[in-house]
Amino acid sequence: MDDLISWLNSYATQSIFIATALLALLESLAFVGILVPGVAILATISWLAGQQALSLPLLLLSGFLGAVAGDWISYILGRYASHWIASLKIMQRHPNWIAEGERFFARYGGLSIFLGRFIGPIRAVIPFIAGSCAMPPTRFLVFNLLSAAFWAPVYLIPAYWLGQQAEELKMGWNIWLQLVALVVFIGVLFHAIHRQLTPGKHVYRWLHPFATGAEDLLRTYVFIILTALLMILCITLRQLTGVSTLELELYNQLHPSPEYLRAYAVFATLLGDGIYLIVGSLLTAILLTVHTQTRTAVTFLLLMLGVSLLNVAIKHSLGWPRPELGQLLYDSDSFPSGHASSAATLLASWAVLFAHGCSATLKRRIYLAFMLPIVSVALSRVILGVHWPLDVIAGLAEGLLFAAILRWHLGRSEQAPLPTVFQRWLGMGVLLLTLGYAVLKGTAALSFYTQ
Repeated sequence: MDDLISWLNSYATQSIFIATALLALLESLAFVGILVPGVAILATISWLAGQQALSLPLLLLSGFLGAVAGDWISYILGRYASHWIASLKIMQRHPNWIAEGERFFARYGGLSIFLGRFIGPIRAVIPFIAGSCAMPPTRFLVFNLLSAAFWAPVYLIPAYWLGQQAEELKMGWNIWLQLVALVVFIGVLFHAIHRQLTPGKHVYRWLHPFATGAEDLLRTYVFIILTALLMILCITLRQLTGVSTLELELYNQLHPSPEYLRAYAVFATLLGDGIYLIVGSLLTAILLTVHTQTRTAVTFLLLMLGVSLLNVAIKHSLGWPRPELGQLLYDSDSFPSGHASSAATLLASWAVLFAHGCSATLKRRIYLAFMLPIVSVALSRVILGVHWPLDVIAGLAEGLLFAAILRWHLGRSEQAPLPTVFQRWLGMGVLLLTLGYAVLKGTAALSFYTQ
């Protein structure tokens, strides 16, 4: 097993450079770069490279070669296959891709190769247009090499530097700064993906032929797939690497924490307590039934029961022990976190019920508003020392997956938007339940987790 882990670590280091070159190529490849969020992924990879202190020259060289290759392939496609590509169905659905590129190329000529490299929508089109307009290969190659030489440092060095800081700054405040930045990044990424999966957007038109059912369900399908893959990845990592050095270091920086953060964590973790979950679930089901949504109420209760049973099944299958303090407080296994998974299911289901029938913009705002308490519950389990970081990530993925299934149920059954009075009563009930439970159990919880 040690040899396997050593080989995986070595392969992972080499794969960072390969992934950088491949993503730089895809980001520059004709029309593919429009659909692939290459810049965001490249920034993440560069951050990892800096965090692991990998060679910056090799990283820049990988990005440079990939960018040059992507533009050159696009140029060749434009020069020799432009008529065939223009006849493709996806190109006929998006005639503006070529039209915008042609206008840009006509305005700036050869300089458009250099400028287009730094402009998102144009980047993956200009080399193709240059080839279709029979731009001399030597002249194109000069602009290609120059633009890639400037592009690689501009896009890769800032994220690499941030990764270096993440490795070098070990002070307690730094981990919180990074966590806040991570949560903000996830929120922005979710907002961007959710928006691109709105009818009329490029990614939506590209993926919609693969989905069935109501138009609004495409986002749900994508979210179900992503959360399921994340959960599988977490299980695989736990089995292969156990508690990695990086995970142990993260745990040690989060626990112990300052008293005010521990107090916040105690009250946040109450949202994952069994009594709170049961009362919150019954309250939701009763309100749904009163408003003639009996089928949705049954589905919701089955999902809450299902996430608990799946959590127990995975715990017993893997049998991974908790941190030392967690072993003193609980007699159950650690992976995945039951608090994180059940709270994520309940809170995200509330978000789904509040957002059902709203516009895409309002849905994003509701989902993002519920992200804070969901993340707070998961993070509280690490701060209190009862779970490893990967436990709560897996729990989040598990809970969000079940909430997405509820969203699928509402869309698939074409349920009418829930009445405003339901949302009003649910909001009031959730608020009173949360405040009441915090008052009743807060003192006992503080004593329990600080003993």
